[in-house]
Amino acid sequence: MEPYAHLKTAQELREEGNREFKGGYYDAAAAKYRAALRKDNNWALLHCNLALCFAKQEKWEECVQAATACLAAPSCDAATSRKALLHRSRAYRASPHRRAEADLDHARADLERALETDPANKVLRRELAGLLNGEAVTDAALPDAPALQLSLTEAELYGRDEAARRRDAPPAP
Repeated sequence: MEPYAHLKTAQELREEGNREFKGGYYDAAAAKYRAALRKDNNWALLHCNLALCFAKQEKWEECVQAATACLAAPSCDAATSRKALLHRSRAYRASPHRRAEADLDHARADLERALETDPANKVLRRELAGLLNGEAVTDAALPDAPALQLSLTEAELYGRDEAARRRDAPPAP
């Protein structure tokens, strides 16, 4: 355990988790997000980030659980809800143990629910079309490309205020 780790705030742990995630260290990122959740279990975005870590590792059951926790969190806004629904839908579709008709129905319901809040969202529409056409979910389809509307942008990872502060800060000497 790091010295003084017990003194870190949920925000600090989240930022560390975001750095680990960006580096591709999904286990380490998940550990940081879990530690942050022990300090603030109602922070929806932490649950959503954890769901994405699990999706990247193809831990589908854990992804479903984290996305569901995100949706139940009081702080879950529309944008975070869309991401959680997308992660959970993909987990329902991708898991070899969850390919039952009921799971595909859950996946479809999640995508339709997400589209209710943003009917023009191209990522969600493409995902629903893929589900209806029986296409498989691949890691390439996970939202990490900058062009995708549901990708983890710096603002989504760090929060809008922190992203603006980082953007506007003078360069380090």
